[in-house]
Amino acid sequence: MVHIAPPLQLIAYVRRAIETGQSARSGVVVFVRTERSSFAKDVSKWLAHLDQGLDTAPLLQQQKSQHRRSLLELLERGLRGESIYVYLCQLEQETIEACDDEIQRKLSKLPFLLLGPLLLMQFPAFLMLLFGPLLDNFFHSLGGG
Repeated sequence: MVHIAPPLQLIAYVRRAIETGQSARSGVVVFVRTERSSFAKDVSKWLAHLDQGLDTAPLLQQQKSQHRRSLLELLERGLRGESIYVYLCQLEQETIEACDDEIQRKLSKLPFLLLGPLLLMQFPAFLMLLFGPLLDNFFHSLGGG
């Protein structure tokens, strides 16, 4: 799961744990132990705060995306004993759609971003094609030949 968004990895670990009859906590713990991303560190802090009975709201507000906050809020409900499997599947679909949207946005910008280097590389070559024969003719006429 190297090239998968970290929230999707966490959802996959928790879903796998729930589907095999384990608790959501075991899926979160496996995610924290196996992944080395910054999101895994944030989840580890969140889980420690939750285990100590501290308020997790400040940690949730530090998350970059709404999908990460929603996932942690849903997992918090699951760790308190609520059934979250259906909501977890829905959140997985929403996260996949959000990732696809982000990919499409970046792909739509790519041609415009690559246009600059392309023009910088082609413009000197075009000038050489354009002015090369003119300069050759000019130097030929100066040389008297």
